[in-house]
Amino acid sequence: MEQQVLHLLKASQLSAAQPRTAAEEELKKLYNNEAFPAALVTIGTHQDIPVQDRLAALLSLKNFVNVAWSPSLEDYAGSTLISDQIKEQVRNHLLSIVYDGQTESKISSITGNVIAVIAKSDFPEEWPGLLESLLNHIGQGTDDQIQAILIVLGELILNGLDEDQFYQYATALVNVLHGVATNGSRKLMVRAHATNVFRSCFDFLENLKDKDEHGITHFAKGLCDSWSPFFLRVVKEPMPQLPSVDEDDDPNSEIASNWRGVVALKVQIILSMAHTTQALARIQTIFPHLMASHEFFKACWDSIQAHGVPYYVSYIDGERQGGLINQYQLQYTLDFLVIEEIDYLQTLLEANQVKQQLDAMIAADTASSGGSVAEWLSSVLGTLVTFSNVTKEAEEMWSIDFNVFLSEETFAETNNSPRSACAGFVWKICNWLPAQTLESLLGYIKMIFEDSNATWRQKEAALYTLQQVAEEFENENRTADPNAVRLSLEFAETAMSDFHELLRARGHITVAAILVAWLGGSGNDEDVDLVLRSAHRSLSAIENDDSDIVKTACIRIMRDYLTTLPSSKSTEMQPQVVNSIAKFLSSQNLGDMDENADLIDVVLQTLRDTIMANPATCLDHNALDVLIMMVKYGAARDDHSAILIDEAFECVTEAMAKKGAEDYAKLCFKIMPSLMAAFDVEDPTTKEKTALTDVSANMLKLLAQNARTPLPPGFVAAAMPRLCRIIFSDTDFYVKQLTTLAIKNMLTNDKDQVFNWIDPQLGKNGLEMCFMIIGHLLGPTVDEVSAAEVGELANSVVEQAGAAALGGSMEELIRVLAQRLYSAEHLMLIQSLTSVFARLSLISASEVINFLSTLPIHSTNALTVVMTKWLENSTGYVGFEAIRQNTAALIAVYRTHDARIAAIECNGDLVPDTSTRIKTRSMAKNQPIRFTRVSAVLKILKNLVAELLPYGDPNTAFGKPLKSPGLGIGARTGNSDGSWESDDEGSTGSVLGSIFGAKSADDTTQQMLMEFFSAEGVDPQFQALYAELTEEEKKRCMDAVAGWEKRESQRGLF
Repeated sequence: MEQQVLHLLKASQLSAAQPRTAAEEELKKLYNNEAFPAALVTIGTHQDIPVQDRLAALLSLKNFVNVAWSPSLEDYAGSTLISDQIKEQVRNHLLSIVYDGQTESKISSITGNVIAVIAKSDFPEEWPGLLESLLNHIGQGTDDQIQAILIVLGELILNGLDEDQFYQYATALVNVLHGVATNGSRKLMVRAHATNVFRSCFDFLENLKDKDEHGITHFAKGLCDSWSPFFLRVVKEPMPQLPSVDEDDDPNSEIASNWRGVVALKVQIILSMAHTTQALARIQTIFPHLMASHEFFKACWDSIQAHGVPYYVSYIDGERQGGLINQYQLQYTLDFLVIEEIDYLQTLLEANQVKQQLDAMIAADTASSGGSVAEWLSSVLGTLVTFSNVTKEAEEMWSIDFNVFLSEETFAETNNSPRSACAGFVWKICNWLPAQTLESLLGYIKMIFEDSNATWRQKEAALYTLQQVAEEFENENRTADPNAVRLSLEFAETAMSDFHELLRARGHITVAAILVAWLGGSGNDEDVDLVLRSAHRSLSAIENDDSDIVKTACIRIMRDYLTTLPSSKSTEMQPQVVNSIAKFLSSQNLGDMDENADLIDVVLQTLRDTIMANPATCLDHNALDVLIMMVKYGAARDDHSAILIDEAFECVTEAMAKKGAEDYAKLCFKIMPSLMAAFDVEDPTTKEKTALTDVSANMLKLLAQNARTPLPPGFVAAAMPRLCRIIFSDTDFYVKQLTTLAIKNMLTNDKDQVFNWIDPQLGKNGLEMCFMIIGHLLGPTVDEVSAAEVGELANSVVEQAGAAALGGSMEELIRVLAQRLYSAEHLMLIQSLTSVFARLSLISASEVINFLSTLPIHSTNALTVVMTKWLENSTGYVGFEAIRQNTAALIAVYRTHDARIAAIECNGDLVPDTSTRIKTRSMAKNQPIRFTRVSAVLKILKNLVAELLPYGDPNTAFGKPLKSPGLGIGARTGNSDGSWESDDEGSTGSVLGSIFGAKSADDTTQQMLMEFFSAEGVDPQFQALYAELTEEEKKRCMDAVAGWEKRESQRGLF
C-alpha cells in the first residue's frame, strides 16, 4: 500500500489543480483503510524517500488524525477509523522520528505537530508515559530534536495537562526548560523556543495557588531566583552586528541568522518577564521585589535606547520587512522587540518600587538643573518620538490606500506597532507626570521645529506624541498652562501648511486634539472663535487640499469640533460639513465599499455626529440625502456601519416626532420613496442588496416606531406589500426580524390603517395578512432566528384587535404558538413566544392555565411545554420592559396555587463539573450540561430570586447572575454553529449579558418583587418552598430585602 500512497502524495503536490485535487480526494478515500495511517508513518520515517514526500506524508497523517482519531479532537468527523493497536504503533513510530538524531529539522518539526495533536486526545489516559519520555530525551537531544519536543511540550501545557498533572511535573518541566534556555551551546532559536514554553507554565499558577498557596508561592519564588539572572543577563547583552540587506536576504548568512536568533531570544525573555510579573502580582506580594525591580526597568530602557539606530536604519530610512514570525511562532524582527520592551516598561511603571526610584531620580535631575524639566524625562520622550516615526513601509501603504491610514488612526490602540506602543507609554508617563511631560515634550518639539535639517517624519512623530499627551489630558480632565496650549497650537498649525501630506494631516489632527482637550467647553468667546476658525480651516482642506489623506483626516476630526462647539455653532456648521462630505464623496469611486471600508466608517461617523448635533434641523440641509445615497451604495455592509446609520436615523425620528405630526409627515414623505426604492432593487441574493434591505427595513421600523398616531396617509399601503414580500421570501434572518417589528410598530401606532389595508394580490385585509405572517414565521420553513420577533407581532395583534373580536382565531393562535415553542431552542424566539403567554397571564392566569392544560402537544400538553420553556429560559431574558412583564406574569402564575403547575418538573440548579482538566470544544459537546430537577412552582421562586438586585451590598454587583438558576438547555443547544462555549458555571448568562447588555436596576421590577416576598413570606406554602432554595439564593433574597428597606428609608430622609 505504501507505493499507492506515495504515488498519491506526489500527485497531491503538483501545481496543476485537477490532478492535485483528484489525488487529495483519493487520499481521503483511503481513510477507511486501517493500513493507511501505518503507510503514512512508514513513508514519513523512510530515509531514502525525498524530504518533500515525507513531509507530505506527515501532513496527510496530521489531517487524518484531526478527523478520524478521537471524538475529543475538535475537527473529528464522527467516525474513529483507527484501532487502538495501530494507534500505539503510530505513536511509537512518531516518537522514534523525533528521537532520531539524524532526522531533518523539517521532518522533526512536523512530526512534533502530529504528536501534539494526538497528545490532545490520548494524554494521559492512552499515552501515560509521554511527558516523562519527552523530559528524559530533551536534555540529550540535538537542536532539531529539542525543537520537535518543545512543540509537543508547548501543546501539552496549553491543552493536555490538568492542574494536578502540572503540579506533579512542574519542577522537572521547568528545570529542563531552564537547562535548554540557558545553554549557550544551543541554537538561539532553540533557547528562545524553550523560553516561550516556560512562559506558558505561569498560566497554571494562579489556579493552583488556591490548592497550595504556600507551596505555589515557594515554587514561584524559586522560579524567579533561577530565571531572573538569566533574563537580566540576556536583556543586558548588546545586540550583534546588524546584517546588511543582502545578508538579510541570504538564508545561509551566519550574521543574519545570529541577529534573528538574538532578537527572538530577547523577545521571548521580555514576554516571559512581562507574563511572570503579571502572574506573580496575582499570586503573591513578592511581585515588587523580583521581576519588577528598578534594575529590570533600567536594563530594559538601556536596551530600548540601543535599538534606536538599527531601527532607524531598518525601517525608517530603510525598507526592511517587519512583523515576521518563524515556523515555531517566534517573532524575530527588531520591531517586535521594540514593541515588547516598550510594553514591558509600561507594566513596570505600575510597580511602586520602580516609581519610587524614578521619582527620586527625576527629583535629583530637577534640583541639579535649577527646577527645569528632568533630563531623564526628556530622554524618554525623545526616544519615544524616534520610534514613533512613520516607517517607509507604512508611508508607501498609506500613499497607495488612504483607508490603511484611516484604519491606523481609528484603531490605533489595537494596532501592534512600535508607534502604537509608544503612544501607550506616553499615556502612562503623562498620567503619572502630566505637567512635566507636556513641558518636556514641548521643549523637544521646539528643538525639532527649529532644526532646519529635521525631516517631516521627525516633526510628524513629535506632533503624534503631542496628540497623545493632549488626549490623555482630556481623558483625565486636566487643564494645561495657557502658554503651553499656545505653543502647542503654533507647532501644530505650522504643520497644517507643510508640503508633505502626512505632516499636514497630522497638523489638523493634533490641532483638533489640543482644542478639544484644553479649550473645549470653556464657554469663553475667544476660545469658541478659535475652535470655529480651526474647524473652518479643516473644512476648507476637505474641499481644497490635494491629498485624500488630509481630506479624510479632516472629515474624521469634524466630529471632535461639532461636539466641542456650543450647540448653536454646531447647528450653523451642519450644512457646511454635510456639503463638504458630499463634495468629497462625489470625487470618490464608491463602487466597491469593501475596498473603502475605513473611509465609509469615518464618513458615517462624522455624518451621524453632524446630524446628532441638532437632528431637528435634518430637513433644512441634505444630510439625510447623503445618508440615503451612502446606503444605496452599500455603506451598511457590516454591523458597525449599520449601527451608525441606525443611530443617526433614530435621533432624527425621535427629534422630528417631538416637533409634531406635520413635521414628522414631512420626514416620512422625504424618506419613504428612497426606502421603497431600496426594497424594490432586484437581485436580492447579493451582499450589497442584503445589506441595503437590512438597513432600509430598520429605518422603516424606526420611522413607524416613532411616528405620531395616525400614520401619514399611504404609509401602510406603501410599506406593507414590500414587508410581506420580504417575510414570505427566502431572505436572511435579520431582515425578517426587522420587517416583523416594522409591521408591529405600524399596527401599534395606526391599527385602522393596517386593518383596512387590502393586499392587492391576495385580496385579504391587514388583520388576515397579520395572521398569515404569524403562521408563516412559526412554520417549519422559517428558521428560529428569523422568527425571533413573532411574539411581538402576535401580542400587538391580540391587543389591537381584542381577544373577543378574534374569537376562534385567538385559540388557534395560542395553539400554534405553543406548538412552535415545543421545538424552539433559540433564546430570542423562546422569549418572544413566552411573552405572549406572559401578557395573557397578566389578564387572567387561571384561564391561560385551564386552556393550555386541555391542549395536547405531542405526548404532553401545552401547559407543560409553555411552563418548562418559560421557566428554564426566563433568567436569560433581556430588556427592562420584558423582564418587568415576565416578573409580573410569574407572580400571577404562582399566586394561582394551581396543582397542575406544581406537578410540572423542569431543570433546576446547574450541576457543577468538578473536573480540572482543560476541555476542548468537542469534549464539552460530549459532556452536556446537567441540571437538577425541581417542580415548576419552585422554579418560579428561583427565577424571581434571580431577578433580585441586592441593593446596598458592596460585594455584589448589580445584575450578577446566580449560578443556581442557570439557563435552560434550549439556550445552550441553540448555538449550533460550532463556536466555542465556555464551561464555567453561570457563564451562559454572562455571555448573553455581554451581547445584549447586562441587567441593571429597574425600581419598578424590584418594588414588585419586594411586595411579593413581603406578602408571601408569612405563607406556610411559601416557607416550605423557601427552605428548598440554595444557601446562595436565600442570602440573595435576604440581602435584597434588607438592602431595599435601607435604601427606601434613606430615600425617605431626602
